Amino acid sequence: MKFKEGQFRKDIEDYFKLSGIKEYKKLHHTPFIVFNKDVVEICDNAKDLMCYYLNETTVISQWKGEWNSDFFIFKIKDLKEYIKKNPKKDYQII
Repeated sequence: MKFKEGQFRKDIEDYFKLSGIKEYKKLHHTPFIVFNKDVVEICDNAKDLMCYYLNETTVISQWKGEWNSDFFIFKIKDLKEYIKKNPKKDYQII
C-alpha cells in the first residue's frame, strides 16, 4: 500500500518517547492502525504490535498534542529497534 508523502510525520523517536506507548497497557483514544497485508486492523497496545505482526508491517498512529494532533507512520521493526535501544524501566510495560 502506498501513502501520500508529507501527510505523516516520520520523526518516530520523539513519538515513541513522548506518546506514552511504553507506559500504557491500552491506548483507547489513539489506537494503532495496522496495515497487515491486505487487511487494516486496529491494535490498542504496543506489546501486541511487537508480538503479532511482522517487522515490515506498516503502522499509523496519532499523537494528541496540546494544539493539534499529528499522525506518525512507522514499521514494526522501527518500534523494536527503539525498544532495544531504550530498555524497559520499572514503570513501563515494554
